[in-house]
Amino acid sequence: MKQYASRLIIAGCLFFLPNLSIAADYSGHWLGTITESVNNCKDLGKAKPGNYKLTIEQEGNDVVIMENIVRRPYTGHFTPEHPQRIHVQGSYSIDGGYVNEMVNIDFEGDAAGKGKSIWRWSDGYFTCGGTFSFSLEKLKP
Repeated sequence: MKQYASRLIIAGCLFFLPNLSIAADYSGHWLGTITESVNNCKDLGKAKPGNYKLTIEQEGNDVVIMENIVRRPYTGHFTPEHPQRIHVQGSYSIDGGYVNEMVNIDFEGDAAGKGKSIWRWSDGYFTCGGTFSFSLEKLKP
């Protein structure tokens, strides 16, 4: 009976331990290709179809993604429950207003991924926005 009780206690302790899984390291240079885009802010020029180079810097589960031309940081993190999925967000000033953007990326192995973005621009009076989907491919050093 004592052996059964001790096994039950150990199993219970293991059940309540936090999940310590850390995401794979996706740091490096990536090529993002916008595959679909909806832009209700035509003058803003956001999310034009094409290729964009990105840099991902990762430390543990924390991530910063930077588009290499305009150098705007998007920050976020991986969750232990989904170590191949990341959620990042960024805000920046452009054309007299602010863009707020949320991006989700699902990595497929350590050299590819797909993502979606939802963004909104506002100057305090007028608001518009859009969405886009993209694929990612890690560039070889």
